[in-house]
Amino acid sequence: MKKEFLSYTTVRNNTIKLAFSIYQDGFVPDVIYISLRGGAYLGNVMSEYFKLVRKKNRPVFYAAVVARSYTGIKEQQEIMIDGWTYDPEYLRNGDRVMLIDDIFDSGRTINRLVEIIMKKGIPRRDIKVVVHDYKIIPGKNTALSVQPDYYCRKHVVESPEDDVWIHYLSHELEGLTQEELASNYYKEDPALEEALSILYKHRKK
Repeated sequence: MKKEFLSYTTVRNNTIKLAFSIYQDGFVPDVIYISLRGGAYLGNVMSEYFKLVRKKNRPVFYAAVVARSYTGIKEQQEIMIDGWTYDPEYLRNGDRVMLIDDIFDSGRTINRLVEIIMKKGIPRRDIKVVVHDYKIIPGKNTALSVQPDYYCRKHVVESPEDDVWIHYLSHELEGLTQEELASNYYKEDPALEEALSILYKHRKK
């Protein structure tokens, strides 16, 4: 599997352009949900954009949902919803909802969240799924009923060699080698080496 380091500036710029594309399509959200943690940075930029779009109207409501998957006794993954900062129970008929995450990979969490929102009376046409990276994995996530409506980048993963580990520099710190730390963190700010040394045993000698 390849690894790509994606700067926060790249994500910000891509998100602004994507927000403009969504606006041009005539979709302006009433409620934006971000899936924590991954959707936070993308969602912050997107909500800022539509906050200004709607500055003379009812403000866009910005909320979060914490969802996770776990493996049960029978080894079947389940999606657990730990909480919403704005319960879908409060959604009203006619509300336009945007659901944001950083990446559509297995796609199962997003599908579960859309299912919950639709059960509250919001039709699929009024729900837009927005991600930065859209992985298309034939035979796996392509069978899911909900696919992203908007995305910045698309990746077709037909074999393990095609897959890519996208490391979002806006927040991710896990799984870094000493060389990756030196190239992507210490080079820009040497003081980070001491701050990150407690997280990694492979300290620079």
